[in-house]
Amino acid sequence: MQLENPQSSGRTLRETVLESPPVLALLNQSFISSWSLVRELEDLQANEQNLAVSQRAHLHLEKYSFPVEMMVALPNGTIVHHINANYFLDETSMKPDEEPTTFSFSGGFEDPSTATYMKFLKEGLEKAKEYLAQ
Repeated sequence: MQLENPQSSGRTLRETVLESPPVLALLNQSFISSWSLVRELEDLQANEQNLAVSQRAHLHLEKYSFPVEMMVALPNGTIVHHINANYFLDETSMKPDEEPTTFSFSGGFEDPSTATYMKFLKEGLEKAKEYLAQ
């Protein structure tokens, strides 16, 4: 799940990694991908009529950091993996004078953002398995 506050990081992600065929294939195969506005989650959290929905919204807001947070969550709302979009973009942006030493470009990905996002999703799936095995 991704929480969005309409800023450039969300738009940047939609226009890059979320248009990548390998990322889309993995999302379609293993995830229910959605976007939630912070205000919507705050309203859901305040819902006293449905405590299960309120608790799930609370769990997501607890992990949220401005402006966009990418999360992998279980159906019960437990966040198993998350990363802030600004941190993600800072880590994956290559400066013209830098060598690509931090990230491996194995798997045929040319774009460090796409490779890193795929890694994030796969790590989320692995972490979800750990929770589901308990």
